[in-house]
Amino acid sequence: MPHTYPLRIMKKDMKRIIGKIFPAEIWTRRVVTLWAAALLTVVWFDTVWCLNTTFTAFSMPETWVNALLLSMVFSAPAIITKSGRWQAVTVVILAIWLEANLLYSRTYFTVIPLGSYLLAGNLKDFTASVTDSLRWADAGFVVIAGAVIVMAAMPRRSVKRKSGELTTLRRAAYWAAYTVGLAAVSLLLIVRRGGLNEAWRSLENANYHSCRAVMFTPAGAMIHDAMNKDRELTDEEIAEVDSWIHSHETDAAMSHTFPTVRNIVLVLCESLESWVIGLEAEGKEVTPNLNRLLADTTTFYAPNVVTQVGAGRSIDAQLLINAGLLPPEGGVYSMGHHTNLYHTLNQALAEKRDARSYILTVDKEITWNQGAVAKAFGIDTVVARDCWVNDEKVGSRKKLGDRSFMRQAAEKMRAGDVWPNGENAFVQIVTYSGHNPFVLPEALDSLRLSGKYPKVVSDYMTMAHYTDGAIGTLIDYLRSRPDYDSTLVVITGDHEGLASYRREAVEKCDFIDAGQHTPLIVLNSPVGGRWEKPMGQVDIYTTLLQLAGLTDYGWHGMGQSAVEGHPGVAIGSDHTAEGDTAAAGSERMRRLYEAPRISGLIINNDLLRKP
Repeated sequence: MPHTYPLRIMKKDMKRIIGKIFPAEIWTRRVVTLWAAALLTVVWFDTVWCLNTTFTAFSMPETWVNALLLSMVFSAPAIITKSGRWQAVTVVILAIWLEANLLYSRTYFTVIPLGSYLLAGNLKDFTASVTDSLRWADAGFVVIAGAVIVMAAMPRRSVKRKSGELTTLRRAAYWAAYTVGLAAVSLLLIVRRGGLNEAWRSLENANYHSCRAVMFTPAGAMIHDAMNKDRELTDEEIAEVDSWIHSHETDAAMSHTFPTVRNIVLVLCESLESWVIGLEAEGKEVTPNLNRLLADTTTFYAPNVVTQVGAGRSIDAQLLINAGLLPPEGGVYSMGHHTNLYHTLNQALAEKRDARSYILTVDKEITWNQGAVAKAFGIDTVVARDCWVNDEKVGSRKKLGDRSFMRQAAEKMRAGDVWPNGENAFVQIVTYSGHNPFVLPEALDSLRLSGKYPKVVSDYMTMAHYTDGAIGTLIDYLRSRPDYDSTLVVITGDHEGLASYRREAVEKCDFIDAGQHTPLIVLNSPVGGRWEKPMGQVDIYTTLLQLAGLTDYGWHGMGQSAVEGHPGVAIGSDHTAEGDTAAAGSERMRRLYEAPRISGLIINNDLLRKP
């Protein structure tokens, strides 16, 4: 009994303190409900994100503190003005923003980088891909936003204003105090991890990289991108880049040399994955032309090329394969770094064989800033959308189909408009038809599957068969050229294609690869056969340098040739390592994990231009 009285006093004091911090005049039932809607929107984003990744982030304090902080920012109308209508607007904006990041992640496996918000105009070319990424779980945002809109539209009960009621200014002061307090706690958690950059780096591994979007929210990702935009390198970072490059050059040294080829034809097939090659569906070959090419003893084939593209997808593949660099995090290099100095395959061939270079694409030059990238890469001629007759419309955007594209490309070469006879050349052909959602007109479908597969799988195989036929047309023409035997023909995918559908597809079809693998096929290769071990897309550049006899070119890239000394290990864009990591050694694995960040430092600071 003697302790009862002080305890009662303590409870009364605590109640008074809490009442001062969270006054009932502010936190009415209506305001609490409106604020809770904003918080629920953030938590719903976290939940849907984790459904396809990992719920590890829910055990991190940053997740809850930053969810509260973001919901507080978007609850200003409810707390300051008690305006249900304006709160409904902010919740709808919050829901749209978070949903956009979810849709983006289902193709690019990350939240929207800060620089990519300026690329919203690209959506008109990829609208079908966006809608194809919608999932039933996304309806949660509609339900929450709809409930807030209904609540805001309901008439408020008329309450006579009491004397001494908090003014709007004091409400704003309370809201600012809550927001600053949560921001301070968030900052302390970040400082505990060594700062935002170090916290970001500490999560760059297979187990935690997907947690960043939940722990720091998309707003935190934007802040991280802004902090690192145009930032001067520290002396420590410069030394780190130099050390990485020096160690890598030792690992990637090439001693075997081959005669220099006169020409390189590089075919980048949109979304081509390796599992369709050699596959039979209902007694029909999905890729009969590619199958025949693989049977040639002068063909080099690597089926397990691990996707390493980032936010730029197709344009990132060009960076990886043409320039031997990994895409930086936090934006698309083609927008912010298209004036950089790059060392590329076509420049190596020009230096050795005085070769002219071409890019053939059915897209516009402004798509992913392709025209500027081509110039930065040293490409002489871009043959883009307006140079073709769109007589075979394929895909949701009705762009020129691969079959007609390859036929017209061969006609331009035969006529001498592109790569005339007698000229040494680097020719890059970028297909489009394989872009999701894999819409092929029925009249062009020569595979004719029964439909017993999941629709996305059936559609993907059908489109792969169509593109395979187009490649057959191109190869037939190339073989008719007098310089074919001195031409290295490279066929590869720009990135994987199934994206967020992969898990479901693998569960229902055991012939589908669970990994994100694109093929590398090299015709007229001085080294034939199959390379079964994993390699990265960045390794293609170095491999082609060696196969083309261009090893004396100054830049060997950040990859390693599959012909010589490759460890058989690669780190994918999802930060997952494939291959025998133990045999590769801890030091080499450390450098492989560090490679994307080192490449980002090189690109963001144009280090290849500096002596």
